[in-house]
Amino acid sequence: MGGLIQDLQQYYSDYVAADPAQLEHLYREDVIFCDPLHRIEGLPALKRYFAAMSEGLSECRFEFEEPSVADGSACLPWHMHYAHRSLNGGRPLVLRGCSLIRYAEKVYYHEDFYDLGAMVYERVPLLGALVRGVKSRLQASGS
Repeated sequence: MGGLIQDLQQYYSDYVAADPAQLEHLYREDVIFCDPLHRIEGLPALKRYFAAMSEGLSECRFEFEEPSVADGSACLPWHMHYAHRSLNGGRPLVLRGCSLIRYAEKVYYHEDFYDLGAMVYERVPLLGALVRGVKSRLQASGS
């Protein structure tokens, strides 16, 4: 496994403590970063996004499973352990996801895949009950 992938995993091992200024060592200036809510283009915008995402988090660390690495791309399955003051009463949560990475010497494309409902919608009191109810009905009907 390449040094860049290991460096990425190290950076995300403690996201709250990670310095967004260090992203320039991992990501190209023209990086594209996508997740279920955002599409960020360019390193300066990515630094701002990461700094903003850290607000409200008391904990955020990623535990990585065995990555699948090919020539210039990687799939990094992970579990994110996080606590946010606005979710679950600030108590710790775990979210499963995966990152698709495309790189040369640095990352030029990073896309995160995860269940946004499990991360946010199910954690909002009234909306969460509704989402969990719908999921339960779908599971019961075999869909």
